[in-house]
Amino acid sequence: MERPETDFRDDPYLRDIVERNLEVSAQCVIDIANRIISIEGAPHPPDYRTAIIRLGEVGVIDPEFAEDLAPLAGFRNILVHQYLDIDWSIVYGNLSRLNELRRFDEAIRSWLASEEE
Repeated sequence: MERPETDFRDDPYLRDIVERNLEVSAQCVIDIANRIISIEGAPHPPDYRTAIIRLGEVGVIDPEFAEDLAPLAGFRNILVHQYLDIDWSIVYGNLSRLNELRRFDEAIRSWLASEEE
């Protein structure tokens, strides 16, 4: 993020926007993971974190990247279930993960293209 954390902490509208968009992004990753797992016929994961890791196991994304991305599921749970006690420093810190979301997008697009062939 180009704005300093102090601006982020002091602007409730910006916090709301960031929080909601990160929550939706994390949920999209999880939903996509679960759908692809189903398509691939892989075992159903017991939780959201494992769903992301399973994408690495079935070769949709790099396994190391899957391990790096998997904590996003826990972050999503914090946003969804602890909305009164959110640590805004953690939310701000997760903005640095936007490149991981872009990388995930590219990997899924690549997987989709290979499925069309």
